[in-house]
Amino acid sequence: MKYYETWAKWADKSVAMCCVVGRIAASVLRKGSSSGKSENQNSEKLVSLCCGASDKFSLMKQRCEAVNSSTFFVCGLLSLCALAGAQQKNTERGTNGRSASAAGIVIRVQSRLVLLDVVVTDPKGEPVSGLRREDFVVYEDGSAQTIKNFESPTMHQLPAPEKAVKAATAFRPEVTASYGQSPVTLLVLDELNTHFSDVHFAVDAVRRYLQARPTTLNSPTLLAAVTDKGFRMLHDYTRDRDALLKALNTHKPDYAWKLELGGSVGEQTVERLDLSVSALEQLAGFSARIPGRKNLVWVGKGFPSLDPNALGPEEQKTLDDTMQHVTDTLLDRRVTLYAVDPTSNAPGMSELTDDTQVAFAQASGENATRSMDPFNTGLDFDKLGPVSGGRVVRGMNDVDQQIEASVELGAQYYSISYTPASDNTAAAGYRKITVKCLRPGTQVMTREGYYSGAAARQKSAVNSTYDLNNAVMAAVPFTALKLRAEPLGEGRYSVHVAAPGLTWEPSGGGEQVAHAQVLGAALAADGRILNHTLHTMTVTARAGTDVLSPSLPADFAINVAVPSGTARLRFIVRDVATGAMGSFDLAVPASH
Repeated sequence: MKYYETWAKWADKSVAMCCVVGRIAASVLRKGSSSGKSENQNSEKLVSLCCGASDKFSLMKQRCEAVNSSTFFVCGLLSLCALAGAQQKNTERGTNGRSASAAGIVIRVQSRLVLLDVVVTDPKGEPVSGLRREDFVVYEDGSAQTIKNFESPTMHQLPAPEKAVKAATAFRPEVTASYGQSPVTLLVLDELNTHFSDVHFAVDAVRRYLQARPTTLNSPTLLAAVTDKGFRMLHDYTRDRDALLKALNTHKPDYAWKLELGGSVGEQTVERLDLSVSALEQLAGFSARIPGRKNLVWVGKGFPSLDPNALGPEEQKTLDDTMQHVTDTLLDRRVTLYAVDPTSNAPGMSELTDDTQVAFAQASGENATRSMDPFNTGLDFDKLGPVSGGRVVRGMNDVDQQIEASVELGAQYYSISYTPASDNTAAAGYRKITVKCLRPGTQVMTREGYYSGAAARQKSAVNSTYDLNNAVMAAVPFTALKLRAEPLGEGRYSVHVAAPGLTWEPSGGGEQVAHAQVLGAALAADGRILNHTLHTMTVTARAGTDVLSPSLPADFAINVAVPSGTARLRFIVRDVATGAMGSFDLAVPASH
């Protein structure tokens, strides 16, 4: 486009951080393995997986046409080191004020906006409707906040289809407008961390849940599984109940070898944690294009906890930061976790003591004003539910009814936003949020807090390695950025990104700039990476350009070698400021 001048900046890609996972895994294996000989072999294997020689580049700027291939290490999602931070743009919403002069220059004003999805229930566990803005009080770190925006559950609806078109047929999952502001449901079978007999019970429970629904589902729903082999999409978002049932009935659950052979210690445990975290990230990345709330119903035990006594201080800090990263990703994409454990002998949670409490109780405790990182005490799947505004239910036999209760609760929510009264983003790493409903006898479920922006932005460069690694190996596309790619000839490709998805900042003279990491990878039919190119690029919008126009693309050019055996090229663009990512696959002819 004539509006843009694209530049490339080479960055030094050190693998020092990638070696941290080797140290973490080695610590777990040394302290958890019963075989001294095999522990050394496994430790060396894990370390060698994440360490290697890196090309060194000096910082420089030049035209994209002169860019050569850089080195990007895909260590597998076992490299938890790259999770050592999170971008806090994830938990803060930006509001853009727009005004244009006669010349069409856009002025953008950024302010921090925290968005909360709030579920309110009465003593019987039924959702409470008809509440107004003045019925709520919001606190951050104990200080009252001013509510800026308020939406009732009636505003979170699907677009009405044309009279001549059936609702299920009218819904098109690839079209963002089809979702409106409606919540969506993600049904996930955890076959990785759940014993095989319990997995079959879980599948039967999901089947009973779907069979009890109308043929046209009230909200778009997808079906997925997490297995020893990784994340697997069984069916994309649909309102067709029978299509989901067909996908479920044709799915053959995998045996949880990593669980059965590895138990709760050793390499298998670390791998299960890796695969689980990756699945959460992929679900959030795939659903990013949907504006409304995502209710993730995780049917299974959830990822394992690692024994903190088996880790040193540095390794424990890395794992703590892992949960910050996962939490930020879920909150940024409005994903709320509702987990239902199908294990028949699972102990009941102390917060959920009877059938009426299960439907609406919050498992987060009563620490209303303490600004304490919920993951300071260790890596725990059960904390993700209440931290994201949901819940975790264990020890209940009516799994299908618990799935139904989770979906129904997730659909009846109020949306509240506020701008924090304090501008000091460094005041606390974790900001505690408390929402109270002034109507007597009500209970509130919402996320517990967020990680302040300054601390997370300082770590975003480290997280980019993990994010890009996850996206290039993902089983589903990432959709926060809308992009497409096309060949220009002689191994050169043009990647077009919808400009409004990028973060723009003034650059002087009326120009605006956005910074993005652009990755091109050649993939074999089985998903192996045959070649890749990664660059950090800056795109400049000339004065007078409306970068908020949805029809305006930001164009990046990148060279990607296509080795023999390449089945497709995957292009990924990651916004440096926010971590938002989009991916696009381009098929390669078999004759290539």
